[in-house]
Amino acid sequence: MWRVRTMSRDYERPTVPKPYAFVPIAVPRKGETVGHEQILGEGYVSGRLVYQLRALTPIFVASGGYALGEDVRHKEAPVVRACYRVDGVPTIPGSSLKGVVRSVAEAISPSCVTVTRLDRRLVPHQPKRRDECQPEKACPACSIFGRMSRMSKVFFGDARLARGETQLYHLPALYAPRAHRARATYQTKEGQFKGRKFYYHGRPAEDPQQPPVEVIARGSLIRGTLSFENLSGAELGLLFFALGLDGSIVLKLGGGKPSCLGSLQVEPGQVEVLAPDHFMQAGPAVEIYEGDDLVAFIGEKLQQALAERLILKEQSSALRKILGRHHLDERECPAGMY
Repeated sequence: MWRVRTMSRDYERPTVPKPYAFVPIAVPRKGETVGHEQILGEGYVSGRLVYQLRALTPIFVASGGYALGEDVRHKEAPVVRACYRVDGVPTIPGSSLKGVVRSVAEAISPSCVTVTRLDRRLVPHQPKRRDECQPEKACPACSIFGRMSRMSKVFFGDARLARGETQLYHLPALYAPRAHRARATYQTKEGQFKGRKFYYHGRPAEDPQQPPVEVIARGSLIRGTLSFENLSGAELGLLFFALGLDGSIVLKLGGGKPSCLGSLQVEPGQVEVLAPDHFMQAGPAVEIYEGDDLVAFIGEKLQQALAERLILKEQSSALRKILGRHHLDERECPAGMY
């Protein structure tokens, strides 16, 4: 047993491994950025990525409400917490996908911490309010995904279930994150927060005593698209890494992350790149990358991001150790509260 000093009282907790770890926060680096007012030419890329998501563990994206079991084709349960649907089809909202990808991009690049309820003085390397990112000069993540007064240059559509089904899953009860109370877990001895928190992958754990929720079953395929405008080659490479297209990480999305739900592999189908003057052409002005050409295109952009240090070695290495696919077979997730 060990003792953690908290704000109001002491809590005794067993020394079990936590299902998460931290990526150190990098020093933000701001640079000149462009918007989306016009399609720019040489040095910038605009287009669309068509992809599919493969569910490596069950995916729980809740609708926010309950449904009768028979209404969602699960008559074995009278009432369930239903998954999110569009036109009756289980769907992952584009906003959820964007949030997951942005969190990875922020973690492995010299980007600022855009949203936190923590005391900013305890978050390493954060600029003062007057020095935050601006529309014309921003860190890589703010340049790509937007911030106040600057719209995103990446647009995620909803991803809809294309093959597979939903199932009932007994999700263990979980505590809410308590960074302000579990100081020994989240902070260094000097009081600084350790970094951005990511959950490990692993073998999912159920609790038969809990009521069922509706999840997208393991092995299902979910198809979606994203479009991008005026990204530099390095910015596009950062986006590709954050999607896991180099194969070194697997994304985590939705509820039940501590219980190893939400593991998704992004599989690219094709990239369509617009010519800068496409709107002036009578015929198609799109270059399409598929198969080996797509692999080469992704690799080229990843190398640009590495060369321009938009992908940082220390942070990307730390993230690979957390989100690496090998944990899916090696790691047991907590069966209950931890």
